[in-house]
Amino acid sequence: MTPLVIGLTRSPTLWGVPYLAVVIVTGVTMIGWLASDSFWALLIAPVCYMILFSLCTWDPKILEVFQVATSKTPRTRNKSFWGANSYGP
Repeated sequence: MTPLVIGLTRSPTLWGVPYLAVVIVTGVTMIGWLASDSFWALLIAPVCYMILFSLCTWDPKILEVFQVATSKTPRTRNKSFWGANSYGP
């Protein structure tokens, strides 16, 4: 593949992370700030951003992979017995 085609398949980013990650960081920060009623909760944002930035640097589509993996492979009822998802008896 040419570099142009690879660039066109990449998801749009803001400050190096996908828009979905920016929305997640903003939401977590706002909920933490409103729940604690303290400006110290705003320190969650840089920590969450750095974690998501490092994950998205490693794999730009890590959030999409996580979303598909959790929606297509739900937890089974017998996971606690077998220690893994088992679709048999």
